[in-house]
Amino acid sequence: MFAEVIVEIKASNTDRLYTYKVPEGMDLEVGMRVLVPFKNRLVEGYVVSLTDKPSYSLEKIKSVYKILDKYPIFNEKMIELAKWMRDYYKCYFSEVFQTIMPAGIDRGEKKVKLVRLKIEDVFEEDFKKAPRQYEVLRYLKKRSPIKLSELVKILNTDYGTIRALEKKGYIEVYEEEISRFQVRDVEKTFPPILTEEQKRAVEEVKKSILSGQPDAYLLFGVTGSGKTEVYLKLIEETVKIGKSAIVLVPEIALTPQTIERFVSRFGNRVAVIHSGLSPGERFDEWRKVKNKEVDVVVGVRSAVFAPFDNLGLIIIDEEHEATYKQSDTRPRYNAKEVAEKRCEIEKAVLVMASATPSLETYYKAIKGDYKLLKLTRRIKASMPEIEVVNMSEELAKGNNSIFSRKLFSYIKENLKKGEQTILFLNRRGYSSFVACRDCGYVPKCPNCDISLTYHFEDKKLVCHYCGYEEPMSETCPKCGSKRIRYMGIGTERVEMDIKKFFPEARVLRMDVDTTRRKGSHEKIFYEFKSGKADILIGTQMISKGFDIPNVTLVGVILADITLNLPDFRSSERTFQLLTQVAGRAGRGEKPGRVVIQTYEDNHYSILTAKEQDYVKFFREEIKYREIFKYPPFAHLMNIVVSGEDEGKVKNASANTYLACQKVINKLQVKSYNKILGPAPAPISKINNRYRWQVIVKSEEREVLEEIAEYVQNMKYPKDIRIAVDIDPLNIM
Repeated sequence: MFAEVIVEIKASNTDRLYTYKVPEGMDLEVGMRVLVPFKNRLVEGYVVSLTDKPSYSLEKIKSVYKILDKYPIFNEKMIELAKWMRDYYKCYFSEVFQTIMPAGIDRGEKKVKLVRLKIEDVFEEDFKKAPRQYEVLRYLKKRSPIKLSELVKILNTDYGTIRALEKKGYIEVYEEEISRFQVRDVEKTFPPILTEEQKRAVEEVKKSILSGQPDAYLLFGVTGSGKTEVYLKLIEETVKIGKSAIVLVPEIALTPQTIERFVSRFGNRVAVIHSGLSPGERFDEWRKVKNKEVDVVVGVRSAVFAPFDNLGLIIIDEEHEATYKQSDTRPRYNAKEVAEKRCEIEKAVLVMASATPSLETYYKAIKGDYKLLKLTRRIKASMPEIEVVNMSEELAKGNNSIFSRKLFSYIKENLKKGEQTILFLNRRGYSSFVACRDCGYVPKCPNCDISLTYHFEDKKLVCHYCGYEEPMSETCPKCGSKRIRYMGIGTERVEMDIKKFFPEARVLRMDVDTTRRKGSHEKIFYEFKSGKADILIGTQMISKGFDIPNVTLVGVILADITLNLPDFRSSERTFQLLTQVAGRAGRGEKPGRVVIQTYEDNHYSILTAKEQDYVKFFREEIKYREIFKYPPFAHLMNIVVSGEDEGKVKNASANTYLACQKVINKLQVKSYNKILGPAPAPISKINNRYRWQVIVKSEEREVLEEIAEYVQNMKYPKDIRIAVDIDPLNIM
C-alpha cells in the first residue's frame, strides 16, 4: 500500500503529491497527519489518498515514518474542498490544510486524575495508626469521585496517603478526559408560534433539506423580523433527519447572545468555535464535533470547516460582513464561497441572511442564482423612528458639542425613563489625531504612513496598524507651542463627554481597547443586557446582533467616517452600518428612535438608511457599479507589493503591472479587462514597509486566476513581498 502525501512545506516547487510506502502493520487512513522523510529531514504531511499502484519506481519510494494522530483529521469531502480552495484562491495545499486543521491539535486532550471510593464499609478502629487515611475515606463517602488535586487541597493531606489507600484497595485513582470549555447554562426555551412570513421561509428551505438538494437561499429580513427563529426551526428540521448544522456569525462580539439562543433550544448538543477560545478549548470543541457529540456548531469564519460527516445545513448570519473574508494571510478565502462549495460537495443547504445583504449577493438573488426569501415586518414591534441631524447647522447655531441638541435631549429623557441607549461611533480612541495650532505639526507613526491616535486614559499616542506607542507631549516637538488641538473624535472621547454631561449615567464601552481580555465581550454584553448600565458606547461590534428590549434610543455620533474612505464600497458600508445600528432600537414593546448625526445629510446612503429602504439604496448604488465596472459586473484583484526600500517596491510593482498586461495579451480575451496602477496604496507604509498596489478588473475570474498564478511565481528581490487577493473586500 502507498500513500499520496502533501508535505508541510510552503513553496511552489513542493506543492504537489509525494508517494510514500505504508509499512507493514501501520494502520494508515486517508486524512491522517504523518511524519515522512523529505530529503535529509522528517517533515509533517497530510495523507490525501491511498493506492496500490505507485507512479514511481519502488526503489525511489521512502516509507512513512510515523502517524501523528489516532484518527483522520480530514474526511474525503474535506480533502475535495481543500483541493478546490487551492485552485480557487491560488495558494499552496499545505496552506489550505493548515487553515482547515483545528487549532490546538498538538496539545491533545486534557486529562485529570480522579479519586473514587471502592470499599464503602470502613471503620475508624481499623485506622487507629493512620487517622489521615480514615479522614480521606470518610470524605469520599460524602463526595466521590473527586479530582485528586482538589481532594489533597481540601483535606490538606499528601499524595503518600492517597497512594497507601490505593495500594490497600480502598480507593481507585484513574484518569478522565475533561473539556476545557463549558458553555454557560441557560434556561431552556421553546419555539414560539411563527409568523406567516417565517413559516413560508421555513417550508421553502425545508423542502431542499429533505430532498438533499444543495440549494442556496438569501433570507432578506428587516432588523428584528425573527431571522434567528427561522434558523432555529431549520436546524430542528435538519437534526430530525439525522443531519448537522453550522451557524456562522461575523465576529466574537455576536457569539454570546447567539450561543445563548441556540443552547437554550438545543442544550449541550451545541459546540462553539471562535478565536476567543484558547487553542486547547478550540481543539476540545472540534473533537466534540468529530466524535458526533454535537449536532450544531456556532462560530466565526473558521467554523465553516467543522468536521461534520453528515452536514445538512449551513447558515451565514449577517452575510454582508467583511469579516467572513480572510484578508491578511493565505489562503485569502471567503467563508461564504467556501460554505457554498462545501454545501455543493456534501449536498447540504446554504442559507445566507441579512437586513442589508451585500450588493453582490442581492444581485445574484434577483438574477435567480440564489433563491430569495423575505421577512418584511418586525415581530411584535414597529420599526424605529429615524431622524437625521446636519452637524454643520448645529455648529452654525453655536453648538460645539459632539452631541446635537436633539440627541442630547433624548439621552436625558431616556435616563429619566430608565430606558437604555446605544451610542455608535466607528472609531476608537479619544481623538483621531492631534495637531499643533501654531505650526500645524501632526504626530505620525515612524513605521507607518498614518497619524497617531490619542488615547486619553493611557495618555498615549497609538498607531492602530503596527501598535507603536509614544507618550503624549504637552508641547509641540516641532515648535514648542503648548497650543495642542485634538482633532476628530473616538469612542473614548464620547465616553468622557457622556460622563461629564450625565454624571449619574452608568456607562459601558465596547471596542477593541476594552475587549482585549478573554471573555470581555460576554462580560460587557451581559452587564448591559441585565440593566447594569444605561448607555453602551461602541464601534461596529455593537451594530448588529444585540437584541435588548430596553434599548429605545440609538445615536450615531458621526455617520461620515465610513462614507469618505477611498474605497468603492464606502457608500454600501455606510448604509449597512447605519441600518444595522438603527435596528438595535425599539426591539421590545417600547417604541425606538434613532438619531443619525452627519455633515452629508443629502447623500443617498444616509437618506435611504433613514428610510430603512434597502431596495432603493441598491437601485442607486448598482448604477455606479455598472458604469465603473465594479462588482458584481466585474471581478477585482488587489496586488500589494511591499518592502523596506521604496525604490525597489516601485520597480517591483512596475514589473508586476507589465506581467499582468503580458498574461492578458497572451490569453487574448475579448471581455472587459483593465489594470489600475501601479500606485502607492491608500496607506502607503505599514510597519516600516512601503506599499504599492496594482488593481486588476476583469469580467472573467479565470483571467485573474491566471494572472495570480503567474505573478506569484515571478522572481522578486529578496526583501520584496507580494500579496495577491482575488475578490478583495477591502482595497486599502
